[in-house]
Formats: sequence, C-alpha cells, structure tokens
Amino acid sequence: MELWLDTLNLDLIKEASHLGILTGVTTNPSILSQTDALPETTIKRLLDIQPGYVAAQVVATELDGIMTQARKLAKLDKRVIIKIPAHSHGFRAMGLLKKEDISTLATTIFEPRQILFSAIAGAKYAAPYYGRIEKIEGNADSVLMAMQDIVHKQNFPLKILAAAIYSPTQLLNCAQAGVAAATVSEKVYNMLFESSKAIDQALEEFENAWQANAQCQSSKLFS
Repeated sequence: MELWLDTLNLDLIKEASHLGILTGVTTNPSILSQTDALPETTIKRLLDIQPGYVAAQVVATELDGIMTQARKLAKLDKRVIIKIPAHSHGFRAMGLLKKEDISTLATTIFEPRQILFSAIAGAKYAAPYYGRIEKIEGNADSVLMAMQDIVHKQNFPLKILAAAIYSPTQLLNCAQAGVAAATVSEKVYNMLFESSKAIDQALEEFENAWQANAQCQSSKLFS
C-alpha cells in the first residue's frame, strides 16, 4: 500500500522520505492557500525535497481552463500528477490528458460511479474522501469496498488513493479493503508511530529480563 502525505510540513515530508515509506505528497487548493508563497513555488519545493510524486489540483471548472492549467502543471515536472474533480468536465479532461500522456488523479469522490467513470476516462489514481463519506453516509467501508470491487472486477489499472482519513483505524480499514494507496495528514501520520500500553509493557519485560542476566550485561556483541 502506497503512503502519501497530505501536508506542507517540509520536515515531516523529509522524514518520511528518508524512512523510505513515502510515495508522494498530495495538495489541494485549500492546502496551497495556507502559504504566502506562489503555488508553483510550493509545488517545486515539494518536488525538490522528496523523489516521489506531487499531486496538484486545477482550480478551473470548465474544460478549456482545466486543460490549460493541467498542461502548465505537467510542464513543471514529470512527477506532477494532475488532480481533477470527478465531474462531467473533469471526466472529459482526464480522457484528453490521457492521450497526451499526462497522469491524472480524480478527486472529490464520494460515489462508486465516480470511480467507474474515472477509470474509463483513464485516470491513474482516484481519491475517495473516506472520512467525509463516513460522516455523511455512515458506511464508508461498504462504499470503499464497492469502489474497490469495480476496479478489481473490471481489471482497471486505476489505483484508489483513499483521502480524508481521520485516524489510524480508518487507514487500516482502507488497507483491509485492498486499496492501493492512501494519503494522511500530519496528525494521522504522527499517530501511526505512537506507542501503546501493551507495547510499552512488552518492551519493559524485555528490558527487565535482559538487565537481570549478568551474561547479557557483559556481552560485547550488544555493548
């Protein structure tokens, strides 16, 4: 399962990249608007600090505008994946950009039909808003499974990239559903590394057993 980060925290992105667990960074208009820098400056910075993808979203809503912005974004770097909302003009743009060998990520997805048409149009990724679906429908797991089932049974090359994940439990649910990728916020990423009472207790038992054995204490191998 690919792990993406949905943040502009450069230190966190560098850390995940150095650990070798990062596939890319996702952005959206809301995220890019959080900084005073030009959006293109921020995108280039995200490309520079890690070797993976950067997903950047068009803000145009009509076909001509979507195509113009997508082409400009694609010229920044081959690692830029163009995020396009999964609606009528978006589907048309995905199909046209596919012919130009420009990778797209269908976004703002809440329903299985959006997955189907994104795949038919030729999107490389599609991002259902798992957490938001759960808030609205209360059945995000079944919706996600339906989406994954479509991809699997139709043998589409499209990868589902679960987004709007609000907890490690939701991330695990996505993994259990078999989705190919997920993007998480800084908060959720940090929660993935947190310990627990059971883990701490087990580690304490190991430490106590080791400290109680003189041979272990004198070992040069573990010094």
